[in-house]
Amino acid sequence: MKLKYFYFILFLTLSFLFFSCHKKEEEPQQQLPPQTEVSSDKEKELRDKEELLKIKEQQLKEWEERLAQRDSGKTLRTEIKDTTKLSKKDTVKVKDLKKQKLEEKEKELNKRLDNPKVAIEDYLDYIKRAISDSKTFDSNLKKASQVWENRSYESFKKSYTGVKKFVVESEPKVVSQKGNTATVSVKIKQTISKNGKDEEKEITVTYNLVADEKGKWKIRSNIVK
Repeated sequence: MKLKYFYFILFLTLSFLFFSCHKKEEEPQQQLPPQTEVSSDKEKELRDKEELLKIKEQQLKEWEERLAQRDSGKTLRTEIKDTTKLSKKDTVKVKDLKKQKLEEKEKELNKRLDNPKVAIEDYLDYIKRAISDSKTFDSNLKKASQVWENRSYESFKKSYTGVKKFVVESEPKVVSQKGNTATVSVKIKQTISKNGKDEEKEITVTYNLVADEKGKWKIRSNIVK
């Protein structure tokens, strides 16, 4: 009887030691640092315009690739991380969502493009940055020349090669706007290096603009006084 009691106590002791050895402590969860907010400014808005054009170019490229694959008898397949395939209905939903986001972004940007005054503000911004920073002179003047309806970069560049300072003295003002044509006036002060001397002059420039079917304004001509 005593022997059975001894074995019973021994069994309980071994069981207690066995389960104690298999206990684990829970690890504390790590907290992720809060995300920082990104501020936007005038520079970001100009980059958004360029980004929109790149998106459209990429969409056209993808469309041409899909057309080429269809002609050669190939089919497009969409793969996701868990190796499952999207149904046709899900694929349509994804395409519709991308299209909706692009349209919303384009609509927001077109609010600025529909205003001829804003088009001139962006145009003058390119010139100011080109004059103030010699490293970006060519790139910014190329962007500015593209605002014109029909003017080569080389002829445009000659107009600002000797300009040392470019200041917009008054906010651009819409003189008239009817349909797809508009006139915007602005006062500008320029410092020009001529024959080794700096010459400063104030001018009033009146820009005649025309908008295409998408509402994008282009400078057709200007009058300097």
